[in-house]
Amino acid sequence: MQPGKATIIWRSISLLALLLSARSTAAQAPDPHQLLAELGRLSARKPFLTDSPDIYLEPESLNRFFTAVIYKKLRGNAYFGYEYDEGFLLQANTVQIKVFRDLTPGAACQAAFPLALQNALKASGIETQKGALHQIGVCIVGLEPHETPQTLPGVMVEAYFRNSVLKKSFFIRYGAGHRRGLPNAIRLSAEMLVAQLVSRTTNNGNAQR
Repeated sequence: MQPGKATIIWRSISLLALLLSARSTAAQAPDPHQLLAELGRLSARKPFLTDSPDIYLEPESLNRFFTAVIYKKLRGNAYFGYEYDEGFLLQANTVQIKVFRDLTPGAACQAAFPLALQNALKASGIETQKGALHQIGVCIVGLEPHETPQTLPGVMVEAYFRNSVLKKSFFIRYGAGHRRGLPNAIRLSAEMLVAQLVSRTTNNGNAQR
């Protein structure tokens, strides 16, 4: 068992499979009330320390990047990840990848994840620049290289964004897996992270909390 592969990788993709299945079987007219109830259950936000299965299934993936203080503040669920926002805002189209760590055996994502992140940033119109106002820190805390009965190939990520002028940060821990293998999972994970970054812009009306 690789550190931190956790059930998040399986559950996050299981949710996607659920939605796709509902769409593909639309002719069967699924009960919309039942679907909404299920989505409501899956999107419920709870404290990481009391809700995440990683606490007891993958404890070795904890306390390697985030601190106990951050874990205490994270809220979310095992399907969409856990986050804590101090009021981070993206106020320019340049970022600095301040920290990247790969704590998985053999550092299997050391080359692939930064490249995927660079590509995802570029596709979103964001440039990487040394000394930029916004900083990104990423750590791969878990890896599942192969599909198993419980998981898909994927990675477990802890990451933060930091606005050095506002001195506000955003923290997130999430898993991403893909049926087509680890390279696709890494790309998906990077794209998910950039989507979180882009969603926190002044134009979107985000306010400091």
